[in-house]
Amino acid sequence: MKKYFLISVILMLGIMLSAQTQQGYVKTKGRMVNGKLVPGQGLKGATVSVKGRTAVLVNANDGAFSFPVPEKQFRLDSVRKKGYQLVDMEACPRTYNYSGNPIYIVMETPDQQLQDQLAAERKIRRNLQKQLQDKEDEIEDLKAQQKISDEEYRTALQKLYQDQENNEQLIKDMAKRYSELDYDQMDEFYRQVSYCIENGELVKADSLLRTRGDISAQVESIKQRGQVIQEQDEQLKKAKDVQQADIDEAARRCYSYYETFAAQHLNDTAAYYLELRASLDTTNVDWQKDAGKFTMDYIADFDKALNYFSKALELALTQFGDKHDKTASLYNSMGSLHERLDDYEKALEYHNTALAIQKPLFGENNSDVATSYNNIGVVYDDLGNYDMALKYYNTALNIFKSVFGEMHSDVASCYNNIGVVCCNQGNYNKAIENLEKALNIRKSLFGESHSDVAMSYTNLGVSYFKQGEYIKALDYHNKATTIWISCLGENHPNVAHCYNNIGAVYVNLNDYDKALEYYSKALSIWESVFGENHTSVAVSFNNIGYAYWKQANYDKALEYHNMALTIRKSVFGENHPDVALSYGNIGMVYLKKGEYDKAIEYYNRCLTIRKNVYGGKHPFVAEKYIEIGLVYFLQGKYDNALEYFNSALSIRETTLGENHPDVAVNYNVIGAVYNKKGDYTTALEYYNKDLSILENLYGSEDPRTIKVKDKITETQAKLKEHENQPTE
Repeated sequence: MKKYFLISVILMLGIMLSAQTQQGYVKTKGRMVNGKLVPGQGLKGATVSVKGRTAVLVNANDGAFSFPVPEKQFRLDSVRKKGYQLVDMEACPRTYNYSGNPIYIVMETPDQQLQDQLAAERKIRRNLQKQLQDKEDEIEDLKAQQKISDEEYRTALQKLYQDQENNEQLIKDMAKRYSELDYDQMDEFYRQVSYCIENGELVKADSLLRTRGDISAQVESIKQRGQVIQEQDEQLKKAKDVQQADIDEAARRCYSYYETFAAQHLNDTAAYYLELRASLDTTNVDWQKDAGKFTMDYIADFDKALNYFSKALELALTQFGDKHDKTASLYNSMGSLHERLDDYEKALEYHNTALAIQKPLFGENNSDVATSYNNIGVVYDDLGNYDMALKYYNTALNIFKSVFGEMHSDVASCYNNIGVVCCNQGNYNKAIENLEKALNIRKSLFGESHSDVAMSYTNLGVSYFKQGEYIKALDYHNKATTIWISCLGENHPNVAHCYNNIGAVYVNLNDYDKALEYYSKALSIWESVFGENHTSVAVSFNNIGYAYWKQANYDKALEYHNMALTIRKSVFGENHPDVALSYGNIGMVYLKKGEYDKAIEYYNRCLTIRKNVYGGKHPFVAEKYIEIGLVYFLQGKYDNALEYFNSALSIRETTLGENHPDVAVNYNVIGAVYNKKGDYTTALEYYNKDLSILENLYGSEDPRTIKVKDKITETQAKLKEHENQPTE
């Protein structure tokens, strides 16, 4: 997440004397009310702790304080006042350079800060929704007037809705920035520009910015002047001073342009201005990082993002060393990028490096440290190492609660992540408990109609679905659908995701016509927004193929699974988890058709990719061992089946624990093999292990439990009959 520093530190050039005095103020934020500045108020009674000195008590009504600085640098360990918190949570501890200008430390009450952030988010969201509607109307008018083709119409809608979906995090980032903004520390021009952007007066902001001339021309002029400066050593000092002033001015303008276009979902243009700013000073760590982060999050150009992050990290190591918080932040950025690229080994390496830097700097009880723990948990979650994921998520949760209290969005996110892992582990009661905690916090903070609330409803729906409570799952997915339609309209990709979830519920309710209806709704939205060769369209083809498979319409199922495979291979290439999924589904159809050699061929293609992506000890690999073993079982090759079933069991017991429903399935199929081999004693041993897990998870009256009990009774009868047979 981008950090905005609210303490202004201006470096004094020249020789500093040995007994300098640093001036400063502790104050509330300056605000803009009806276009006019309302200055912040000094906070008398605050305590400023400077490393190596007795804490300074702020006695002045205007919040002024001072302390001697014998060296060029000093460190502020903390600034405290009862009932207040730092607006910039990263302000302390931090090392500062001595300056002849005062430093400003901005504090607010927690309630005021939360109100400011929610108010900013409401303004931004309202403005963006209006812009979305205006752009939808414009596109519809162009189509109605036949000024654009059907393909251009679909492409325009695709970009519009994709930008809307991608900008949820941008809304939060912008709301955070404006809730932290101290208007006292801005000149009047940028005060007015920022005020216009905050209130959605983007045309006015653009007009103000254009009064300063053509920014592209100014940047080009600065670059040319930089070349002249290098050639004219005798004027270097004076030219550099002018250059730096122009760079700072142009950088501020670039950033204001970026915010203006980002607020309109014009991500390509917004990225252009961040990249333009980055080109102004290729040694500025923050500017390179900001360009990389926006490119990663909103443009999804991972190669370009990697170039920016790599350059920024190289600069940070040179300028600040390998023990600095900026360096740690860039290691985290690199880790998040590699996690998106499915390079989990590198992702873990970078996140752990960040954590190793942060803990000595900040101590354990710091929000940045918690973020690193959470990032590491995400990677372990991706890898299927759920015990490690839970360990890191819980550590992050405890820190976030200590720093922010219970009612904070980061705390809710941790509860959500823990709930998802518990669901993957088959611990559905624990999953639902944590997901409901996340939901309650999010509803309290944001109200009912918010994207985070919709996501919580979706995750709860998935948990109830996996637990077999399909009616409850349907209820939660319908709630999520209602919110997304209310916020984004009917023809939006998030609504399509909800339709897919609802379709999956109807499949398990054996209402295949209803399932196909919802899967087709999702397909219609995705094709209209993204076109035909898109991964989301492949998801719909996959799900429709599954529904036909459940109906025993195997030719139709093969048709749709092959269409999904074609799209996925064209987008991802051969070695991708989604391609593996399609191979597995095609193998599943051939299994039902009784074409066992074909089934094993496609299952092995899936297995090879999953081993390459996840390694040999992942639950997804175990799943494929089970399916290959099943083919051998149906062929009567029981020893081959046992080999694969036991390989799957070893992985599942290690990664999922011994009381997981997938482990129960494993015991059941191994029992079935021994039953077929006539080894009824060993078969009963595995059936009883299966029964023990199911009774613990679902109770003794659940249909799944009763089915295993019947199998045990049947096998016991076979064993008794076998024992009573006369021996020769």
